[in-house]
Amino acid sequence: MSPRVFITGATGYVGGQTAVTLIAAHPEYDVVALVRDQEQADKLKSRFPKISTVIGTLDDDAVLKEEAAKADVVLQTASSDHVPAVNSLLAGLASGTGRGRYIHISGTGVLNDMSTGPGNPTSKIYDDVKDIHEIINLPAEALHRNVDDAVITGGMRLNVPTAIVCPPTIYGVGEGPIKKRSMQVPFLTEAILNRGKGFTVGKGENLWDYCHVSDVAKAFVVLTEEALKPNGGTATWGPEGYYFAEAGEFSWKGVSEKVTQIAHESGKLAAADIETLAVEDAIKFHPWAPVLWGGNCRSRASRLRALGWEPEGPSLWEAIPSIVEFEIRALGL
Repeated sequence: MSPRVFITGATGYVGGQTAVTLIAAHPEYDVVALVRDQEQADKLKSRFPKISTVIGTLDDDAVLKEEAAKADVVLQTASSDHVPAVNSLLAGLASGTGRGRYIHISGTGVLNDMSTGPGNPTSKIYDDVKDIHEIINLPAEALHRNVDDAVITGGMRLNVPTAIVCPPTIYGVGEGPIKKRSMQVPFLTEAILNRGKGFTVGKGENLWDYCHVSDVAKAFVVLTEEALKPNGGTATWGPEGYYFAEAGEFSWKGVSEKVTQIAHESGKLAAADIETLAVEDAIKFHPWAPVLWGGNCRSRASRLRALGWEPEGPSLWEAIPSIVEFEIRALGL
């Protein structure tokens, strides 16, 4: 029998790219996707004729349990913050063949550090091998931490092997059939264009990592391939199965400067200089401004690289011109 992969989020940004990459690499897999309605099912089927679909949401406990029970691998790419879905999918896997493995999307937002103040850099870099014990013991209030903990503790309790993929800032136009836009850099670009002037949160010297959406998708494919090998291959599963995915590092000041320069050269901004905004002013342009653009999230993807994963997509700096062009068109400027 062909390996059966159940994926949530195939109509989304990361999940759509993951479906594209997975099906291209492994047309022999039996891929089943969760969709909200028949319209989404039809769009997926038109793009992937061999894909199967099931209608439901992350709140449909019975649907998730039933599909997970039949799967060899479950890819949860729909949400990094939905504990009930984690519980349903793990319970389904536990009731199935007993061989199924669970791969969950989280994010390096769990590392978000503003201890030096918004817009200021920190020196701490988290390596997902060397610093794994520190990572799995991050404060309970850290972003995504409660869901990551549900994955780890639930997997241990139910004897379901788990892995957590933590991408940083994701960028690039997705190749999936529906959603193609990421969040952090497009949101910043939109805010700059609407404001009419570039800006940073604080000094903007805070540091994040980046990873192209195609390389994030490759991370899920690599782990799926390992999951289907005897004993889960050489991948790490369970509490230490944390996988960062990064291709480089940047400051938000650098991104703001680049976006502003391109928008100015396109005639959409009057000037190319940027302003420093306090948090209370930045949140006027996006309520998540401090989290999106004000903290530090610094990681190293040693665990994925040990499996042969290497980022190959365009760098963030190469992608910014197309992001700015996309947002200009979307705003009708």
